[in-house]
Amino acid sequence: MRLFFRLVFSILLGAVGGAVFYYFDMPLAWMLGAMTITTIAALAGAPVTLHMPLRLSMTAVLGTLLGSAFTPQILQQLQNWSAGALTIAIFVTAMTGLSVFFLRRIGGMDRATAFFSGTPGGLGEMTLVGELHGGDPRTIALVHAIRIFVVVFLLPLFLAGMADLDIPNTARVLAGRPAAEGSELAILAACAVIGYILGQKLPLPGSQVFIPMMVSAAAYLAGLVEGRPPAELIFVAQVIIGSAIGARFVGLDLRATAKPIVLGVISALGMLALAAAFAYVVAPLLGLPMYALLLALSPGGLAEMSLIALALDVDTAFVATMHLVRIMLIVTLAPIFFRAMDWKTAKN
Repeated sequence: MRLFFRLVFSILLGAVGGAVFYYFDMPLAWMLGAMTITTIAALAGAPVTLHMPLRLSMTAVLGTLLGSAFTPQILQQLQNWSAGALTIAIFVTAMTGLSVFFLRRIGGMDRATAFFSGTPGGLGEMTLVGELHGGDPRTIALVHAIRIFVVVFLLPLFLAGMADLDIPNTARVLAGRPAAEGSELAILAACAVIGYILGQKLPLPGSQVFIPMMVSAAAYLAGLVEGRPPAELIFVAQVIIGSAIGARFVGLDLRATAKPIVLGVISALGMLALAAAFAYVVAPLLGLPMYALLLALSPGGLAEMSLIALALDVDTAFVATMHLVRIMLIVTLAPIFFRAMDWKTAKN
């Protein structure tokens, strides 16, 4: 019962933060507001909590929402996606190398901790694998959590401000398509449930989002559903996912963890700057929209970056798919590469 009240408190607190950001017309208000206020509350010792079953359920809902981006027209763009996937692979390799070098040489981390902290993706997976290879799991998890917070917070502000991108209100984005009703809502609910069950059973990176997205996409491509998901679901998804990010910082001692926090912030800023520069140069060469490629390259979490793309109406299907490619590459190849470097569990 105590966990229930803490969970309700966290969601309500996130909703308040989202409402405040919405009132001041901030970009992606419901997620950034929820993330900001719950982070402040967590650092202040308030009883906020991260409830993984609820977050996983919401990621299944998010995956179902993302599936709505896979319209028949999207099939005409698939030829550009292979170039995007290759770009992701090259960029992830370069970004990981620079980040690991910074954390190792400048930050003074041991090899395993620096390597698995510097890989831009897979917070849970990299923490577990890094610990198995001799890294400090608390530092690895903290650096990844800082990376996600910094990227998710700053990227919408960058797009709205410095990049001068017109970021519409989510309701205005969705207004161009009629809302799903009746039988279509029932089909989407079934997609979410089926996707959630399959996502739990299939041990694939990002399966909690990817499987529901594919199930929902199949329904849209088959013509079983045409209406958009209800706008209210996107607002709820933003609040819960934003609150979950903030709740990761519960119990954090700022004085004891100051160094990895600073290193994580600098590393995240460097990754984001590199993504912006890379997107600016490469997007015209590949014939891809710059902002879509920037969202695809930015090293935030899969759910968070997909939700940003969905809320901003920026090539959601492409962005979500490219982040799945990024995470699968990192989770699959990072341990292999670490062993190939013959670092093993060495500390120095």
